[in-house]
Amino acid sequence: MESNKQLQARFQKVNLLDYKGDQPLKIAKADQSHRVFTTYNIDGLNQTTDPISIDFTVKKASNIKLLEMETDKHAQEDHSLQFTCNIEEEALLFFKKREIIPANHSKISQHIKVNVTGDAEFVWSEIVHLNQVSDYHYYSLMEIWTEDQCLAYDPVQFTGKEEMLAHHGMTESFPYVASIWYISPDPPFDEWDVQQRLSQAKHHRAGMTDIDGKGILIRWLSTDLTLLKQEVDDVLAFFDEKITDIRKWRV
Repeated sequence: MESNKQLQARFQKVNLLDYKGDQPLKIAKADQSHRVFTTYNIDGLNQTTDPISIDFTVKKASNIKLLEMETDKHAQEDHSLQFTCNIEEEALLFFKKREIIPANHSKISQHIKVNVTGDAEFVWSEIVHLNQVSDYHYYSLMEIWTEDQCLAYDPVQFTGKEEMLAHHGMTESFPYVASIWYISPDPPFDEWDVQQRLSQAKHHRAGMTDIDGKGILIRWLSTDLTLLKQEVDDVLAFFDEKITDIRKWRV
């Protein structure tokens, strides 16, 4: 009989965390302090082949940052993740930065479903290693709603044999793909400010898509993992700075 690992959590403005989870899934408040965000470490996502179900509610006016533990980043065997999140009014969830490294002959799937209520905001980033092994299958679906409107329904599929990202064209020889989603009804920056942080170095491509005026998607293809991580971190640091400038007055 197939088992299922579950983690449920509720984040509140008063920095209390109410959650329950099955081992090895766990979440804990990080030691680092921040002017706006309350930061939590999430661990155990890649330490089991059982399907994982994660369900979060970010309560009104909370500013939450989730960090995946560095020790959790190793080649992943068969893995299935269902991540569901409801972000209430004036709240923000910032998930930084998921790194996915498929193991040989692995099957990895994830479904990220987020409901952003009113003026709530959502930031998600991840890097996927594509060509490190000879044979695997990777599937990801990002589904973002603003109450009754679907803002994004973005399925991405890749196999080591086909070398193709469904709905996004050929990856050619690029071994790394990165994505950042920023969903907000009123982003605290100009899109040109983000474009300036996207280099077009040799063997490194980046592009940005407007999501119906309610957010942006940035996607990279690269052969240089070091440059890619630096650029992703630079964009996330820029978002952090702009978010802090706006939200520091609410705390």
